[in-house]
Amino acid sequence: MNLVRLQLIYPEEKVKEPILCMVCKNFDVSVNIRTAKVTKDTGMLTVELDGEAEEIERAIKFIQEQGVMVEPLEGQIFSE
Repeated sequence: MNLVRLQLIYPEEKVKEPILCMVCKNFDVSVNIRTAKVTKDTGMLTVELDGEAEEIERAIKFIQEQGVMVEPLEGQIFSE
């Protein structure tokens, strides 16, 4: 298994979307929310994704396709 730490930045129009729920249901990855600051205007979460590298990459691509900005933490690099 692989573990990636990411920062997710949700724009105002996506704050109420259950995007991480969809990730859990559609991809074979575990999602651990480490920190979160959510307001009506934006959401900023630090999460860990754990799973096989291919599934993590698919999950990240899905999150980005939903309009959420994804930034790797701790110097981690993922491919698109």
